[in-house]
Amino acid sequence: MRKNEYTSLEEFTSQYVGEWGPSDGHWFGLDFEYKGEEYRLHTWNMYADEKDALFGLHHRKKEACKGEHQYELLGKYDSMDELLESRVIGSRPFREVIMDDDTVLLGQD
Repeated sequence: MRKNEYTSLEEFTSQYVGEWGPSDGHWFGLDFEYKGEEYRLHTWNMYADEKDALFGLHHRKKEACKGEHQYELLGKYDSMDELLESRVIGSRPFREVIMDDDTVLLGQD
């Protein structure tokens, strides 16, 4: 049984390109679960106001010490194509991870 709500790669990518604004169907970030681990795709830099990359892919830490960030950065990408080809989650291209039947979308903001 398919858990993933995305029905096509285009459906995913269309939400993260162009001008961002949830009211326009575009989002700043996506929380998702893959193989029991939580991840976050975030536009720009998640922990600073710097725009050093267009996308950041993060892994949620099981436990964070007080004052420590909840997520660790896995990779930064200057384009959607770079993001889709990245292999920082289970050595699979991100395009396969985000479309995997068992990937669960947890939330968008």
